[in-house]
Amino acid sequence: MVAFRQEIRFAQTTDALRIAYAVSGRGYPLVRAATWMSNVDRDWRTAILGPLFRELSGHYTLYRYNPRGYGLSEGGGDVSIDTFVADLDAVAMHAKLKRFALWGSTSAGSLTAIAFAALHPERVSHLLLTAPIARGTLRRPETSREEKERFRAFVKLVELGWDADNPAFRQVQSTQMFPHATPAQVAELNELYRESAPALLAARMIMATGDTDVSALLPRIACPVLVVHVRGAALMPVEEARLVASSVQQARFVQLDANNYMPIEGEPAFTQMIDEFRAFLPRDPDSAPAVAVLASLTRREREVLDLVARGMDNGSIAVQLAVSEKTVRNTVSHIFDKLSLRSRAQAVVFARKAGLGD
Repeated sequence: MVAFRQEIRFAQTTDALRIAYAVSGRGYPLVRAATWMSNVDRDWRTAILGPLFRELSGHYTLYRYNPRGYGLSEGGGDVSIDTFVADLDAVAMHAKLKRFALWGSTSAGSLTAIAFAALHPERVSHLLLTAPIARGTLRRPETSREEKERFRAFVKLVELGWDADNPAFRQVQSTQMFPHATPAQVAELNELYRESAPALLAARMIMATGDTDVSALLPRIACPVLVVHVRGAALMPVEEARLVASSVQQARFVQLDANNYMPIEGEPAFTQMIDEFRAFLPRDPDSAPAVAVLASLTRREREVLDLVARGMDNGSIAVQLAVSEKTVRNTVSHIFDKLSLRSRAQAVVFARKAGLGD
């Protein structure tokens, strides 16, 4: 495997804070929304996150950043969904990314990605969400009183011992998120947590995510969305992933069979997850214009265009979709009109640039 290489840069927020971000790989731009275990100088060295970052950097230009106060970024100001979005915006602007794919994982990352994609639909071509939530623990109607008390107790635990030399406090979180990780992998995560942020800031970040609700923004997302949930993600309810997938018109839901909140290299689900990512995301930067126009198509039109890109004729598509050939012919005509295409060959080229037809 090629050695992992990254370049660390600094963006500046509107409230004059320097935000550190790392750039690695080559290809279509993929921005990872920050989580509360963010340290771009350390996370890629761990056995759990490193293989994933290396794999994605082999196919895309991957952007990862530290939110304010984390890792190499300066701290200050409020800690809320608004500042989460502001930090992401600062990185995208500094990197001169006009349009890009956005990846949000777990609580803070998925909340940030959902909000940004809804508020800036012209800038996000694809939204990738892994183990996502749209509502924090304190904002879900179904959350019991006992669950809320446990959440607040965890926040207090973080506040009191997150950056202590003894990893016992951090171990609680590591073993819940990765119950099947090896002792060495858990030890790396414990250290990553400690090096990511001081205890008080980490507690504020967790409380902010627990008290955030972006579910009302979901219908405003205009780009294709891939929602990936892992059966073993006990801290990320599958009901939240279903809520996200059912609230966005162009969303697809995939559930992976693994025991950790995110598959680890060596598990079959890890390879499946990478395959899902690659099938969903565009291949190269040149596909950006095609992806932007593709958002104007309906779900059925995208489905027909995908089959056209696979070389199927109208009759075969009609059989595949269980509709009449006339319906397919009309749909193809509508696609040509919307995309200003003149021939089927042009449609195939367009679709493949946009990542369809695999």
